[in-house]
Amino acid sequence: MADAVMMPAARWRNPIRFLREAVFTRTGLIASFGIACGWYLISDLIADYLAAKRAKKYQELVAKMHLESREWRVGELQAYDGGDAEKPILIGVNGDVFNVWRGRDFYGADGPYNEFAGRDATRLLAKHIVDPSEDDHQPLTTSEREEMQNWKDYFKHKYEHVGTLVKQDGTPLIH
Repeated sequence: MADAVMMPAARWRNPIRFLREAVFTRTGLIASFGIACGWYLISDLIADYLAAKRAKKYQELVAKMHLESREWRVGELQAYDGGDAEKPILIGVNGDVFNVWRGRDFYGADGPYNEFAGRDATRLLAKHIVDPSEDDHQPLTTSEREEMQNWKDYFKHKYEHVGTLVKQDGTPLIH
């Protein structure tokens, strides 16, 4: 008979029996269901709040990285070489300039293609080289020109076009 009625202090001595009685009784099932529904609603609200916060932060970053389209001199690109995380990253390809900040992992300071950033990368892309010292300085072949055009089309499709690349005297820089 003493087993049938457990005193409150005795409940803690047998935690498995206490949990079984607390959860698998009518009151326990209703309470468990209420807790689960409450947790679902609260976690959904928290997830929505965090998603909105991330979206706002991303929109602020997009606004900060945006550049108006204009004419760029080759020397001006050097300031946008990916070394400063607070600035966009610019790459010149056959007379056009692209803002590739969304590819910071590739073109940023520690990226594998950082040599393209902050410069006219036309010859590097056309010749499939990353290190400028590997350039043979020969005129581009027909296949290299096609490759350069393919890269330019890729950049047009993937990244923001922010202007044209011109020589110091203002004439278009086209290879």
